[in-house]
Amino acid sequence: MKKKHHYRMLFVLLAAELLCSCGTAAKKEAPRLEAYNGFAYTEENGQKKYILETRNDIRLHCFFQSGSEEYEEVIYDLDLSEEEEDSAEVTRVMQEQGEDLTPSFTKFDFVFYPEKVVMTVERNTDLMAGGDSDNIQTGTYTLLASDWMPDTSATMEKQDILAPYQSVELAAMARAYYLKESNFLAPEVECVKNDDGTTTIHLYEIMEDDEETSHTGTSAWYTVDGYGKGRDDVMGNTVEFPAMSLSEIAEYVKTPIALTYSEEGEAYNEWQITDAATIDACMKALKQLVVGEETELRTMDAGETLAFQMADGNVWTLDFEAGNLLRNNTCYETEGWKNIQNVIWDDLVEEGLR
Repeated sequence: MKKKHHYRMLFVLLAAELLCSCGTAAKKEAPRLEAYNGFAYTEENGQKKYILETRNDIRLHCFFQSGSEEYEEVIYDLDLSEEEEDSAEVTRVMQEQGEDLTPSFTKFDFVFYPEKVVMTVERNTDLMAGGDSDNIQTGTYTLLASDWMPDTSATMEKQDILAPYQSVELAAMARAYYLKESNFLAPEVECVKNDDGTTTIHLYEIMEDDEETSHTGTSAWYTVDGYGKGRDDVMGNTVEFPAMSLSEIAEYVKTPIALTYSEEGEAYNEWQITDAATIDACMKALKQLVVGEETELRTMDAGETLAFQMADGNVWTLDFEAGNLLRNNTCYETEGWKNIQNVIWDDLVEEGLR
């Protein structure tokens, strides 16, 4: 069995092509990076250990055994810089929420041949913890073509389910976009819904001048439509936020200040939750939510709604029906709702409200 840990990072490929023809006309031109999608290093037992994904962002899918027989998938997102001929150096290795693992490697590069990829890794053992089964190891690995394809379920969710996005979701996407562009996760965000249906988003941080005074340091201003397309109000250029799944959006949503939970059964019930620990636990459970295929199974009198109140006055509303996400009048198979429900019910029971 494979247990997935998704470390979904957003990275920039600094060169449109890493491979170019150099020298005489007799030299064979190396294929484009897209041709190496799915190239894998396979262990003797047949387990694919390292898999290269190159069709969109550059990712290395790694399968580790952390003290058990079960494989865990860890995904590293990579930045590559153009090198001479057909080799490329990894200039940045990123992990969840922008954690930079680059210093953990003293050497990390690829050499691209027409029918194989050679990956060389030298690990900084002083910085990277974990044993042989926990992390990518120092060594030289030959990756060959395979039939591997990335999981497309998250892509389907991003493209077909969530858009148009709510303002709170657009603010989270703006934080992720700015992280990709500038390698900085803006700690604060505010958004305003405009009369024309667009949303203006302010990314900033509070800069302390001294013990008594501070000022606002602006990172970016964006104005976008419900699909994340619009402009950078500071630079004047157009922007388009990459689509994100619900769990990915939850990673970048600022912690709400309150939650309204409602049930629509034989009777309508509504509760206001302000306990910070309960709200935080709900957000953590949302980050683990897995939304799948559309389902035609509908249940009457089984609706539940989460309405998160944000510090800037906006509300993020999520509707569920019998535990499945309800979005744009369509229901989708969802794993993980029970975890959210249990957190809420435990709080209500503790408060004597249920």
